[in-house]
Amino acid sequence: LNSKFYSETINYLQKQKYLKFPSINKVLENSFISDYPLGYVITNENKTIVGFMGTIYSKRNFNNQEYIYCNIHSWIVDETYRINSFLLLTPLINQNITLTAFTPVKSLIGLLEKFDFKTIKIKHKIVYLFNFFISKNNDYIVEKDSAVIKKTINQTDFKIYENYYKLPYEKFIITNKTDSSKYIFVIASRVKKKGLNVLNLFYISNSAEFKENWDKFKFNISKEFKVNFFSQYFFDDIHSAFPDNIFLSKTKEKHVCIKNILSNINLDILYSDLIE
Repeated sequence: LNSKFYSETINYLQKQKYLKFPSINKVLENSFISDYPLGYVITNENKTIVGFMGTIYSKRNFNNQEYIYCNIHSWIVDETYRINSFLLLTPLINQNITLTAFTPVKSLIGLLEKFDFKTIKIKHKIVYLFNFFISKNNDYIVEKDSAVIKKTINQTDFKIYENYYKLPYEKFIITNKTDSSKYIFVIASRVKKKGLNVLNLFYISNSAEFKENWDKFKFNISKEFKVNFFSQYFFDDIHSAFPDNIFLSKTKEKHVCIKNILSNINLDILYSDLIE
């Protein structure tokens, strides 16, 4: 952020014609480790920037050990220099970190595979609540107050909440009046899909509980956020937050690339560009 290349990079991203700058800039705001790069650039012989690759670094804890993840996004190289696109990867490939590329174009997938990335499938499900005006279930509460959320959630969820606290995403918990000890912590983004307002649920602390009780609180969430379209990305059907028998729903698959993934780890899209 404080390097000499930062202002030059922003200027390059504003002028390039390949991706819309507001979309890139929104992702750049998702910085979770302050002393790690926001991205990497290629310069030509005149020290002019001719390519950029954005990076979202994050820390994950598994089995009491900390690991570094890096999500690659917004890969742009001027046409004249695309034969050198691979150079943007060279600072990363030998690091002991997990690398993800969740939005690669087809031409980049082949390049990533040459650097030992594995290509796997991710699913994206969109559901529609056709009866938007049904009264909400009074047994469940959708709580957005930050003081209540912080007081309720456990340490793992609290760390995630802190990372997203200042970012413009919806953060809420779902609780049952009859058993206040249980909660489901959710972080979501408001996105546009083909002109429709969609609430993209990108973190759910207990997807199994959410799925089991979806019919009981779905209209509470719908009314709270004034949406009737919901979506979620997931790698395995077992982590889908929506019931399988929803009538008005659509699921698509796409390819993503991952390198150095830890074994027995449940993949998600937290700390990535797919949350947008």
